[in-house]
Amino acid sequence: MDEEKAIALLKKYSADEDSFNIVLSHSKAVQKVALRIANEILENGYFVDTDFIKIAALLHDIGRFKCPPNSKENIKHGVEGAKILKSEGFSEFAEVAEKHIGAGITKEDIEKHKLDLPLKDYVPETIEEKIISHADNLVFGDREGAINEVLEKFKKEAGDSAAKRAKELNDEIEELRKGGD
Repeated sequence: MDEEKAIALLKKYSADEDSFNIVLSHSKAVQKVALRIANEILENGYFVDTDFIKIAALLHDIGRFKCPPNSKENIKHGVEGAKILKSEGFSEFAEVAEKHIGAGITKEDIEKHKLDLPLKDYVPETIEEKIISHADNLVFGDREGAINEVLEKFKKEAGDSAAKRAKELNDEIEELRKGGD
């Protein structure tokens, strides 16, 4: 899949031009941040699939068209995005859509907060999943923010454990960017 096809797929699932433009603008900003991070990590000798990141970052929020940000269904946008991508034959991108929310959602989070999600872990595992999740955390709409802004938002909206996980993900990515082990 190339960028043009990824954008066409987003358009296919959007209900209207406004929602399409909002998701596309956000996804392009996430893509830009994710590719910058990936390239910095590559410079330190680690392998990162930037071709995969380029497309997966564009598609990570395809579930937003079924579960808009301020809706009761918001928490399900990752799961719905994964379903869409699998149904379209792009399973390789489904895990990113499913696991990109925050710094991941655990089974324990689902039970503790009674989240309306199938009971399993939704935690980014591959370096590409982690980079996209982290980049998504840093992008507010289409504006890149700072990690302290992310942590404040997580603490306020999802609690200390979510903020702690976001901080740990940030620290892991920063270590790779700076060339640590």
